Amino acid sequence: MARKKSAFERTEFIKITQKQDVYALADKILSGVPLVLNFESADTVSANQFILFLSGVLYAFDGHVEQLKEKILVFASKEAYQDAQLKRFIKDHKE
Repeated sequence: MARKKSAFERTEFIKITQKQDVYALADKILSGVPLVLNFESADTVSANQFILFLSGVLYAFDGHVEQLKEKILVFASKEAYQDAQLKRFIKDHKE
């Protein structure tokens, strides 16, 4: 029987562009995939719209956003943040 992947092993690292589909990202979060999103290439208005929408998705199912750097954020469920590897990654990369 295959071992279940940890939250960190399921994590996707995505550089946000204007062509990114925010609904596809929301679907990933809802399916239990933590996201590390890099907004460095996105304009401020688009970045804020993504963050507001995805924060609302997380709020609806008891997740939250963790800021690593000024324009890099982690979006994940409450359960995902219990994963030791994900906690360590956040601790090691948070400014």
